[in-house]
Formats: sequence, structure tokens, C-alpha cells
Amino acid sequence: MYKLTRNIVFMTALLGLGLTSCGDYYPGSKEEPYDTDLKTVKITNAGADGSTVVSGTIDEANKMINFPRLDVASNFSAIKVDAEVSEGAQLQQSSFDFSMADDEVEKTLILRVINHKRYKDYFIKVRKNIPVYGADFTKSTVYNYSGDHIYADFTSLLTRSAAFDGNYVLIVSRAANKPHLLKVSDLIAGTPNPIPLDLTGVSGGTYSYNQGALANGHIYIATLSGSKASPLKIYYWDTPNAVPETIANINVANIPNSGNRYGDNMSVSIDKNGNGYIFFGDNASTSILRLSVTNHKTIDNPIVLPSNANATAFMNINCIEGTSQYVWSGVRIPVTLTDESANVKYAMNAANIASEAIDPRIFTFNNERYLMVCTAGLGSASKATPTIYVYNITRGNTIEDALKIFDNSDNHNPVYSFALGGSGNSAPSAQTGYYVEKDANGKDSKLYIFGARSDSGFAISSFPIKQQDDN
Repeated sequence: MYKLTRNIVFMTALLGLGLTSCGDYYPGSKEEPYDTDLKTVKITNAGADGSTVVSGTIDEANKMINFPRLDVASNFSAIKVDAEVSEGAQLQQSSFDFSMADDEVEKTLILRVINHKRYKDYFIKVRKNIPVYGADFTKSTVYNYSGDHIYADFTSLLTRSAAFDGNYVLIVSRAANKPHLLKVSDLIAGTPNPIPLDLTGVSGGTYSYNQGALANGHIYIATLSGSKASPLKIYYWDTPNAVPETIANINVANIPNSGNRYGDNMSVSIDKNGNGYIFFGDNASTSILRLSVTNHKTIDNPIVLPSNANATAFMNINCIEGTSQYVWSGVRIPVTLTDESANVKYAMNAANIASEAIDPRIFTFNNERYLMVCTAGLGSASKATPTIYVYNITRGNTIEDALKIFDNSDNHNPVYSFALGGSGNSAPSAQTGYYVEKDANGKDSKLYIFGARSDSGFAISSFPIKQQDDN
């Protein structure tokens, strides 16, 4: 019995010694055998020469790996990845093809960490360091004088024209305030303070003042010529405090092929040198009266151009800044690219933008090109809610190319819209405008757009430049 007991004790001791000495090497002794965690990760061959090392951040909860944007000269077809992983684990592959088309800016692939038969997948995203352009329309600030905040003069069709140049808003009102200016800085502060215009000598016409415009700090207001017997006059203010000058007093009856009524609309396209044109579409949509302008206030050479019966009394034709091209539209004609004589170069598909889009403007901000309109809402049957719309038409080497590309694309959504509100009426003269603010280096820094419509009021929206998002 003694020998048996001694042998049992000895064998138990040996067994215990064996278990202790083998425990450090047996996988079952670990809490998580064959871990597949990703601890650090980096790209080792970024940059034009393939020598730049870029570290990534790991979002373990979402299994997402993000890297700072890579130089566009990097070899995206053979991105090399190095990583620190769990003991015994490794990356399934260390080279990835992130090739992208020219218009692609990012691509996501799968990075797999393997350890024996276990694995864990991460999304690995690589992005090009391509500068972003244009305005950030998601960060708008609106100074609203429409809808529930409507400016008081926009009632009973007493204000059928307004204009904007970044410094002032011109209100051509037949209400108590009469034609006046509002400082944009006051509107931004929420304290509009009317600056009355001197109206010495302003008289005549069916209405002595009906349409207006701002150009290079100068002010233009036109009468409504309700018949050939009624004079079409244009008044000019050199500064807000100036006495007006009559720069045009036109007997429409003396102009061959002229219409019977001008002044329901006015389009002023005058360049920084004071040269350009003023256009009036007649009420019956039979003609467009074009006047030449030099030195801001010399008016001559009246010419009657053909119109379109669908333009209605509410149409506009505006020069595209920096070009000799114009963009024209009316209530029932589409946005159309023309020359200064209203010769059609390209007419957009009306179904691709908002209906009743008038006062079109094409402009560039921070290297992106935009088309802006405001919808009219003509008559009680109109379904077009007076709204400001902006469309991105950047793609295309020329403006005609841009309009065609937009028409042929699958996306016709505006990048921005703001509803002025108001119901359909018989004189829905709508106006648009824009202003580009520059920084100390002369670069575009902020975009302002403007829209107004009779009995709807007006609004100014501002947008910063688009910034690269590293999230």
C-alpha cells in the first residue's frame, strides 16, 4: 500500500509539471487565439516619386480605414500598404489597384487580415487630392424679404422691377416709397432703410417708372410705353444722390416694325467700360427693341429684332459676362443661347429646368459655371411657384457645349433653390442678379445671388467657396 500511494503522488507531480511547462505554447491557453486585429496601417509609395509614406486612421467600429488625400501623381494602380497586425496574422495582400477615371475622386476596396483560418475585413478608402471648386450651396445664408417677410412695396403689383449689384438693391416702386435704393449691408443687418431717388423731371409714359437696372454703380429706370403714342424714356442716375438725366426719349412710332408697347420688361447688359445694349421685349411678343449704349449713358441706334410668340410680355436677354454671347428666355420659351441680335444658337429642352424660367443668367464662380433663373407664375392657372433656381453647367468647353451636356445628362436637379412664394398674377415680372465677392488676393471668396418677383418680394442668398472635406 505504501508503494502504491507513493507512485500515485509521484505520477501526479509529473503530470502537474508537464501541464505547467507546456501551457505557454498551447493555443488554447490564450483568451483570443488567432487574432485578426489591424493596429496600424500606412501607404508606403504615395507621391509622384513613390517615396511618400502616409499613415491611415482606423475606425474599428465601422471597419473603415481613411487616408489623407493622395497626390494625383501617385501610382494609384499599385498602392503598397504596410500594417501592424495581431501576432501571427498578416495582410492577405499588400498591393492594391486604386485606378480611377479622371472624374472619379475616391475608391474603396477591401483589406483583409488573416490568421490561420480566421480573417477580418476592413474597407480601405483612397482619395485624390483634387482641388474643389464652386460655391458650397449647402451652407447658404438667406436674407429674406419675401413670403412672410415680404418687403412692403411688393403689393398690388405696384413693384414690378428690382435689381441687385452687390452693394444696393433697386426697388422700382409706384407705392409710397417710389423708386428707391436699399443698402445690401442694411438688408443683411435686417434693417432696410430706403434711400429715395431724386425724381426731378421724371414724368411721361403710361407709367413714369416701371422697370429698372443697376450697372457698374449707375442706375437706370424706364417708363412703360403703353402705346406708340406714349414715349419710352430711360432715366439715368450717376450715383444714388444724383439728379436724374433723361438719356432716351423715344417715339416708338418712328421706329420701323416696332411693337405697340414696351417697358413691361427691360434687360440691361453694359460692360465695365460702359458699352453694351438695353433690350425691351414688346407686350405682344412680336419684337425686341434693342438700343446701343456707349459711355454708360449715350443711347442710339434703335433696332427691332424678331421675338417669339411664346415669350409673352415677360422675357429677358442678358449678356454672359466676358463673352459676346447672350442668354434669352420668356415665360413659355426655354432658356436659349443667342447673339446680340437674338439669333438662336442653342435652345435648351424646357423639360429639363423649371417651367416659366425667366431672366436667365450664366456666370462663373470659383471655376464653376452656373445657370440661374427665377420662375414667373403668370396668371391664376400657373403651376410655377415663384422660385430662384441655380443649375451647375460646368462641364463643357463652351457654353453651348455646357447646355447640351446638361440637357443630355441624367441629372437635371438644381444645386440650389429658394421659393419666394406668391400666387399667379397678370404681371409676374421676375428679376435675378448675382455678385462675386473677392478676397485680399483677388480670388473669389463669396457668392451672392438675388431674385425678385412682383407681389412675391425678394431674397438675397450668400454662399462661401466650397472647401475640401477630409471626413
